[in-house]
Amino acid sequence: MGSPVVCVVGFHHARGPEIENWFGVEDGVDPATDHEWSSLPFMALSDGAHASTEDFSYFTLRRRSSPKGPATSAFGISCTRQMDASQLLNRPAEVTRSTVQKAVVVIANSPQLFGHLREKLSMVTGAWFAQR
Repeated sequence: MGSPVVCVVGFHHARGPEIENWFGVEDGVDPATDHEWSSLPFMALSDGAHASTEDFSYFTLRRRSSPKGPATSAFGISCTRQMDASQLLNRPAEVTRSTVQKAVVVIANSPQLFGHLREKLSMVTGAWFAQR
């Protein structure tokens, strides 16, 4: 993983936090499965995120060794937002709770730009939720 990758994590009322989409990876590739990042959705949508409109989480992940190199660390930042489900323009049947929670997550090789990235994630996530 040379460039940062992005995923969207949502909260499903029956299954809990789960990865909905990946961006910046080839079709059919799931970095969470490839690197055994089963805890990624839980770190991205932190416990207690429902208590605020916007929240951020920072975390590390272990990238498994591969023929390309040894095991290393990957760094994640997530911006979690929630909104009242009644404000959705198209409310899917699986939305059974009063709020919708989602996180936009960036996973990178280094956390050096996370201060700047936090501001950008906030703007992107806010614009996305404004589409309802």
